[in-house]
Amino acid sequence: MRIAVASDGLNVSVHSGRCASYMCYTVERGVITECQNLPNPCLPPASTAELLASLGIDLFFANTIDPNIRQALEQSGIEVVSGMHGSARESVECFITDMMNGSTAFEDEADYQLSN
Repeated sequence: MRIAVASDGLNVSVHSGRCASYMCYTVERGVITECQNLPNPCLPPASTAELLASLGIDLFFANTIDPNIRQALEQSGIEVVSGMHGSARESVECFITDMMNGSTAFEDEADYQLSN
């Protein structure tokens, strides 16, 4: 599984469309095995979605997300999880932990709260 997090520095960006970069994590068997930083190329929503899909991204994490970006990502087969806060890596780790424990709290699109 590949997860992209709209980031400013090491933290989840407040506005996904204006983030500095996308932290892209590869997760295998519940463990982060790779992290890559992709600077935000400031493309239109459809092009951003196409780029992330070409990188094999399955999930996109953001604090807030513009409806046009959400739609483009979802049309590209990328699931969007909004309401993320704090460190980009910690948000992914928390998500993995919750997923492995059978939690589906992220599916109802409410703010995703870190358990820390």
